[in-house]
Amino acid sequence: MRKGIVFVAAAFLSACAGEVDDLPLAETDATAAGIIGGTIDEGDPAVAMLQITRGDASVTCTASVIAPKVLLTAAHCVQPGRVQGATLRAFFGTDSRSEEETWVNVKETHFDPEYDHADIHAGHDIAVAILEEPVAIQPLPYNRAPMTEDMAGEPVRLIGFGDDDEIFGWSGVKHHVSTIVNTVTPLLLGLGDAGHHTCQGDSGGPALMDMNGVPTIVGVTSFGNASAPRICTDGWDTRVDLYLDFIDQFVNAP
Repeated sequence: MRKGIVFVAAAFLSACAGEVDDLPLAETDATAAGIIGGTIDEGDPAVAMLQITRGDASVTCTASVIAPKVLLTAAHCVQPGRVQGATLRAFFGTDSRSEEETWVNVKETHFDPEYDHADIHAGHDIAVAILEEPVAIQPLPYNRAPMTEDMAGEPVRLIGFGDDDEIFGWSGVKHHVSTIVNTVTPLLLGLGDAGHHTCQGDSGGPALMDMNGVPTIVGVTSFGNASAPRICTDGWDTRVDLYLDFIDQFVNAP
């Protein structure tokens, strides 16, 4: 299942973690927290909640500012079947339920054309959302150096607006957790352990590693495995270093 697509109403279909998509979900619990094993993140202003609304139903993912008008997120969050006819906007802050809300509309989205929703292990789960207006937030750098297998065991920090109670839920509150890189494959990063990983609502969010002392996006939350239906147990990220040509074209656009 896709990790992190959270439906606030059951009119849309998706799933939390594992390898089965398009399961009907019940109404979410807006009091749940986000990121398994994490704590509330009052920093990281460049990490936003991406909300996709069609009618009375909303989908939420996570995204990162990589240029004043460009958010980096996951392809499965913005594939045509989910964004066609929908209104998209990004929330910048810690708690999207607070009265001090900062929302910016999204005017368009683009995803890697080689992404295949039917094959979650094939990579290419990467996309951008273009804001209607620039934000005055320092963009996060994204990794340009090849990831290698010997990076396994190195620290990584995960950020997202998703669930943290190991079951279906939604928070709209930004959380983060420190964990490790488990695996570096030719396509993906395996991140976290049983008690520290991403879950529902975290899709598209960043995995940050210190590169020369600078927090840098090395992965974008893609999917997870499950020990039981809708129970998140680990996380897999799209490797950012493999898709520089795709990302750069939007960052460098006039």
